[in-house]
Amino acid sequence: MKNILSRIFTRIKKDKLNKKWRDMDFILNFKDFTVEYRNQHSLVEEAEHQVGRYLNMQKIIAEIKQTGLKGDVVEFGTWQGLGLVILHRLFDNKEMKFIGIDSFEGLPVDSNFWRKGMFNNTSLNYTIDNLKKYTGTTEQFHLIKGWFSDSIVKESLYKTTNDVALVHLDADLGVSTTQALDVIRPYLVNRKKPIYFLFDDWGLHPDEVPDAFLNWANREARLLGFEAVKLSSTRCTRYYRLDFNE
Repeated sequence: MKNILSRIFTRIKKDKLNKKWRDMDFILNFKDFTVEYRNQHSLVEEAEHQVGRYLNMQKIIAEIKQTGLKGDVVEFGTWQGLGLVILHRLFDNKEMKFIGIDSFEGLPVDSNFWRKGMFNNTSLNYTIDNLKKYTGTTEQFHLIKGWFSDSIVKESLYKTTNDVALVHLDADLGVSTTQALDVIRPYLVNRKKPIYFLFDDWGLHPDEVPDAFLNWANREARLLGFEAVKLSSTRCTRYYRLDFNE
């Protein structure tokens, strides 16, 4: 009986902590983004995800700063703005642009366990308000509303930046990830300096984000002359640096 009660209480505690780590305000006001905290709570999926990806982003951005790589940040799948806020805080660079692309209408189609319309609890104005609330500014942020396949998305992005250093792909779906990679492709043509691809939702379903990127990379690596170097991962994420032939 004691063992049963212990497992029940452990499950309740884990569920409560997972719920906290799904809250944007809790995440952005949390102070203990450490390896020790991640290891201590490694069985709490959302804690491992959020702390783990923060630490991995921190390492990658430190590498970008150390090498002097220039360029802006582009995010596919901005939702309520959490990813952009974290990246903005970690870069702490007033010269960079942080560009978020999203329909702000939720997922476009059903696929595996994803359902059309999921993550529609957002809007362009709601996200702008969040960016201002958590960073104190909106000047460096550029939000583009539309589906990744829309021509207006490509036109707006290409007008906003001609140099990208890091791409955060939080697109959930395989089809959306493929579309996002196709949008980014022009920045890779005749490229010599590296670029970083950060994938959220990697570990949620093998037929979605992993399939999309690996199929794209197998097709494009030789054509564009790059090698995809795996840098880090959590249960849900995987981060790469694309190194190009000199």
